This record gives sequence, structure tokens and C-alpha cells, in this order.
Amino acid sequence: MRTVCFLPVYNQVQELPRVLQELRDTQLPCETILLINNGSSDGSEKLIHESGYEYIDVPQNLGVGYSMVLAIDWATERNYDILVGIASNGKMLPSEMHRVVTPILEGKADYVTGSRFLPGGDSPNLPSFRRSSIPMVNIFVKLLTGKTVTDATCGYRAYKLDIMKKATFNWRAQWLYTYGFEYYLYAKVLQSRSIRWLEVPITMRYPGGGKRYTKIKPFKGWYEMLLPWVVARVDGKGFVAQT
Repeated sequence: MRTVCFLPVYNQVQELPRVLQELRDTQLPCETILLINNGSSDGSEKLIHESGYEYIDVPQNLGVGYSMVLAIDWATERNYDILVGIASNGKMLPSEMHRVVTPILEGKADYVTGSRFLPGGDSPNLPSFRRSSIPMVNIFVKLLTGKTVTDATCGYRAYKLDIMKKATFNWRAQWLYTYGFEYYLYAKVLQSRSIRWLEVPITMRYPGGGKRYTKIKPFKGWYEMLLPWVVARVDGKGFVAQT
């Protein structure tokens, strides 16, 4: 199976060089790296253009969810089988990409997501707010889906692209252009009786010294992350059952 890893990038000129170097230094379980420039204006765009990797330029930042839609369409049009998503801010390790890809290659799962809280996972410098709030999100997810997860907010994921062809929901809807895209899709996977999913241990590293670690805006960002779980629970849509 052919695999592509994509990274959404928006004004990450400080963090992106390290990520690009780690990608180059790692034997990756993917054939292609795809960078999506979400309207960067801080010099990230120059790093992207000179990286030697495939890239898509988006004139203005329409949201990380929009970049995921672009990545899925790009990969599907070129007959890739697996899509991996990794952050461009350095919190996720390219050296651990095999952890989310291998279960799919081995036929054990269709959708794999990372967890910093499973044995073998780690989260250096995890902010106290995240440490206390993520378990609450996990409970929220269980109430809505009936499934137990250990790290509902982790964005290190890989999945077979053919699950998108089976979706009966509109994953290109504009309201999903935010962070909500990945959580809506994850909710649909958890609710499905035909999509096999799995959590694997990964590392999420955070900058120390009180440095900013996310572009998620307080209140608005969390609302955009939690709303999709509720919509996914009540909208009655999912995936066409496998035969």
C-alpha cells in the first residue's frame, strides 16, 4: 500500500526547520511528504517551497480542516492508500510514524490514532491544563460514542483512504474547515461497526519555559473541537457497511 504523510503549515517558521530535518533524517514508512501552506506569511512558505517535498499553496488560511480535505483529495487523485497526519509545530515525532502506519499495513486496523497516555507513550512538558482537560474530553467522548479512548485530542493519525469513499456524511462541509474535521471523522469511526480502529502509544512533546504550544484559541477553539462529537452523535450518518 502506498502512503503519503501530510503536514498543514501556518506560520511555523521557528518550528518547521526542525520538523523538516527530522523528516529527512528518519526512515519513514511513507513514499511521499505533502506540505500544505495555509497562507503563511512569516517565511514558512519559503521553507516549504525549498524543502524538496510536494506542496500545495493556499492563498489564505481557511483552517486546518480545509487542509485535511485538500490532502485527502490530493492523495486519492494519485492513488495513495494511506494518509498520515503530523503537526508542523514539532510536537509529534517523525521517528514514531511507523507506530500509526504499521497496524494498517499489517491489516490490523483501518484507522489508527496516537495516545500519549498508553504505556510506551509520553508527553514531556505537557501543560497542566491539557493534563487535566484531556481525561474530561475522553469521558465526554465515551458518553457520546460508547467507546473508551485514552487520548481523544491527539492529532497523530493514519487511516486508509478508502474509508472516505464509504462516508455517507459530507466531510467537505465548510463548518468542518476548523479543527473539527478530525474530531468529526474520529467520532464517525468510533461509531462505525465496520471501521476497525486502534490507539497506539506515541510521544507529544511540548516546549518548556511557558512558551506558546498551540494555535487553538481559548473557548472558540475548544468549542470547534467539541461540537463535532455532538453533531456526529445526532446526525444519523456514517459509513456504508462493508460487504
